[in-house]
Amino acid sequence: MNLAACGAPGGLYGSAPAASSTASAPAASASASAATPAPSAATTPTPAPAAAASVIATQNARLGTILANAQGRTLYYFLPERGGRIVCASSACIGYWPPSLSAGATPTGGAGVTGQLGLIARGGGAQQITYETWPMYTFAGDSAAGQTMGQGVVGFGGKWLVATPGLQP
Repeated sequence: MNLAACGAPGGLYGSAPAASSTASAPAASASASAATPAPSAATTPTPAPAAAASVIATQNARLGTILANAQGRTLYYFLPERGGRIVCASSACIGYWPPSLSAGATPTGGAGVTGQLGLIARGGGAQQITYETWPMYTFAGDSAAGQTMGQGVVGFGGKWLVATPGLQP
């Protein structure tokens, strides 16, 4: 499952600054300070840190440039799912081919990810990442980042292939 957090605890723009040991000068009057607050670190918004890319392009010695999730796990597509339809829905299928899920945010691509990323609804409200309309999966047989043991596997009614940046809808 891919989960990405945006922002920091404490609100939309991050957490409040730590208390300072330096006392500030008192305001001229209560009404003047309430009407026109002086800019301070507490009121100046800071942008949330950039979220890590959901999908990255990485080099594979055998297959060239391939797609992987944020953890470096190879992403696969299933030929019967052309056009963005979900076929791998049984518990047996998703046991071998876990869907690459998003926490609901639109997925982002790293350098070299040139195709369109999106989401498709799965049962139970889950959102699966798509690339050029193809639902993306990882393979349970890949025990580490960068492995491609699922390339060309035939099972669950079709063939599984490693996703590449040039994948067409």
